[in-house]
Amino acid sequence: MKVLVTVGIFPPDIGGPATFVPKITKYLQDELNHEIEILTLSDHKNLNIKHDLSVYKIDRNLPIIYRWLKTILTIYKLGKDKDLIFVNGLGTETTIANIILKKKIIRKIVGDPVWERAFNKAKTNTIFDDFQKENFGLSISLQKKIRNYSIKNTDIVVTPSQHLKNFILELGYKNKIEVINNGVNIPKENSKIFKQDQINVTVVSRLVKHKNIEKIIEAVLDFNNPLIKLKIIGEGPELDRLKSISLKSKTEDDIIFFGNLNREDINHIYLKSDIYIQASNYEGLPHSLIEAMSFGISVLCTPVGECIEILGNEERGYILDLPVSKDNIKLKIAEIISDKNLAYIKSQKGKDFIFKKYNSTNTFSQYKDLFTKQLQKESK
Repeated sequence: MKVLVTVGIFPPDIGGPATFVPKITKYLQDELNHEIEILTLSDHKNLNIKHDLSVYKIDRNLPIIYRWLKTILTIYKLGKDKDLIFVNGLGTETTIANIILKKKIIRKIVGDPVWERAFNKAKTNTIFDDFQKENFGLSISLQKKIRNYSIKNTDIVVTPSQHLKNFILELGYKNKIEVINNGVNIPKENSKIFKQDQINVTVVSRLVKHKNIEKIIEAVLDFNNPLIKLKIIGEGPELDRLKSISLKSKTEDDIIFFGNLNREDINHIYLKSDIYIQASNYEGLPHSLIEAMSFGISVLCTPVGECIEILGNEERGYILDLPVSKDNIKLKIAEIISDKNLAYIKSQKGKDFIFKKYNSTNTFSQYKDLFTKQLQKESK
């Protein structure tokens, strides 16, 4: 079967889709012998392409109307000989191109881009669920209508969580929905948690407003403790502002911005991490959280999406309050440091839980079943 995969971000960018798409496309090629082509947006000169993947790039920095039209045209050109389009981003552009293509679409939904854009542009400060119920001006209302139309014109929706499935159902979607958890490769080594002289706090994230990285930086600065170090992996529109906030640190290595790193380098930092923080206003099922837990790291997360289920009501980690504040983050970090033995027990329970429920073998097996069924339908 010939498949076109569309995605908004791709390595070296950091983010769930950028982690997921290279893995699943390699698996579909190797296990099912599918012919895969990928279309993405990027502002990097070179993409981090492995495993002989065929990837087409459109410059994210093009004027928005021109970029939008070019993306639609490229999807049309690449999609003409495909049996199926697997959407992991660029959903609206794919829907428009598919008016003519009329291809079967499987769409993975990990959040709401309308809410994310509105929040990051300070057009709303409401949480994900409340945003769906509120009335807004013409611009956001129109974006919601386009989003709903795009989703309803999808043959199969895949979500990584029950919460997102409920969100899709509330939009009036009538076709098939599959819940397939995100999965990670379980590392052979554990993090050397609390076995170093200093406390290493790690964040792996796109640097956008709703991730609340600013609050994490302020909490670490508030400790005024040279033994607490913050490592931030990722890039995004908030980078310069966050760096300016970090300048309040008394020493240069208290807060380090690594930018986008490859998978091996990220894993190396995980191995030396004690605490991982996910302070987002919304997540579906965050890849980086379950990655950190798979290394046996002590984790903090906001009670959004599937995070409460993952952490088991603090059986396997620590839950932050909403709205996110530096004081609450600082309080939770102090709680971990004051009882490292309890934090270690929770982290090991978390690692075991991820191994059982969120390992990539289970995830890929479910995608194999999904795509195999589609192949069988196409061959009839």
